[in-house]
Amino acid sequence: MKTAPHNDDAERALLGAILMNEEAFDNVSQIVDASDFYHPANSVIFTAISQMKQTTGFAVDIITLIDYLSKNGDLEKAGGMGYVSQLTESDSIYSNAENYARIIKEDSIRRSILGLSSSLGELASDPRENVYTVLDHGETMLMNLSKNGAIDSKSYIIGNTVNDIISRIQSKLEGTFKEDTIETGFVYLDRMTNGGFRPEDYIVLAARPSIGKTAFAVSLCRNMIANDVRVAFFSLEMPASAITVRLLANISRIATTKIMNADFTGGELARVMDAANRLYTKKLFIVDVPNISLGDLRAKARSMKRDYDIQCIMIDYIGLIDPGLDARVPRHEVIATVSKSLKQLARELKVPIVVLCQVSRDSEEKTPILSNLRDSGSIEQDADIVMFLHRKRSLTPEELEKNSKDCEGKPTLQNTKVIIAKQRNGETGEFLVGYNRSITAFENVDNSTAVFFEPTPPEKRK
Repeated sequence: MKTAPHNDDAERALLGAILMNEEAFDNVSQIVDASDFYHPANSVIFTAISQMKQTTGFAVDIITLIDYLSKNGDLEKAGGMGYVSQLTESDSIYSNAENYARIIKEDSIRRSILGLSSSLGELASDPRENVYTVLDHGETMLMNLSKNGAIDSKSYIIGNTVNDIISRIQSKLEGTFKEDTIETGFVYLDRMTNGGFRPEDYIVLAARPSIGKTAFAVSLCRNMIANDVRVAFFSLEMPASAITVRLLANISRIATTKIMNADFTGGELARVMDAANRLYTKKLFIVDVPNISLGDLRAKARSMKRDYDIQCIMIDYIGLIDPGLDARVPRHEVIATVSKSLKQLARELKVPIVVLCQVSRDSEEKTPILSNLRDSGSIEQDADIVMFLHRKRSLTPEELEKNSKDCEGKPTLQNTKVIIAKQRNGETGEFLVGYNRSITAFENVDNSTAVFFEPTPPEKRK
């Protein structure tokens, strides 16, 4: 049987260098830890040295180390007094301590890769395992291994982060700072989120059915791709063709029904064709898979990040994602599993993820609150931003006359309230946007003059 990758000489030389020079440990502990050593005795010794550094305050040498191991009953596990005593007799050189540590770390990573390969091989051979779940597990473990094995990763001690923040402030004062936020195109939303959505944000957009969740998400896409942002749109409820029709209507300002029925007058066809030409060049990737599995979604998202460097992900909607759990698992646990996984995916890919969500039926025509998020309180806990859409489903003739005017000067916009109920790194609040029903699109409206008609809850209707 082939021996797992390891280097006995490097392990002994590193421990010897640490015992002969007080400064060596501080340098190499940024590269390796006890789990990276192949031989259990060397792992026990490194652990003991780490504990001594943290607790005793004494300099670590052969005598103090043997004493510490003896008192803790670990001397035999460390190879005995003879083995420990010989460590300083090796030909190790203090200046090479970091090189020894890198050799040990690389062998440790190789062993982990081999272990992962073996584990995946067993899972892949088991017909009872969902192949996409196995694939997602493998990608997640490999990415975690890549992150944990990064020897030169930056240490986030407070001094480093303070310097980063001060540099950021100075760049802003000088006007040279480039924001890492993605503007939403909605003036008041960008203002309230301090510039838009940030990498790693997990954003939940929620409302009752037919209030306009998908329309708002498509409008976000319209605004983002206009600024050449690369967006992945997972459409689990509507086919890609329906999303495309909505975008054409958004851009051309021709009613969706006219586009679907090819019922044009005047120059309307030319406007649709112009919108098509503009849309054709944009980096919008629509994934049209109803009831997609969670593993498949994560795999496709990683693939698009790797191949196209997508900058934002939108998912319509969370309730249609299949996590692959047993059918007997309660619905709130199913949604909690999906929500936590999407939050982790946002952090892993370092892109904002916007997820659409239903609110419970008892919020019908009422101002929605966080407890109305359907099926799971985990969504509220996981989200960095929670936004609700709120408006009347229909207006009276008198109210229709008071609609806000769209960009063409027509009173077509029904004012809709966007409620930011949670924002982890900012303030909560609300603002108005206008909903254009004919083109299923949202637009900016002047909040100083816009009129909002509050829905009447069922229990208050006559």
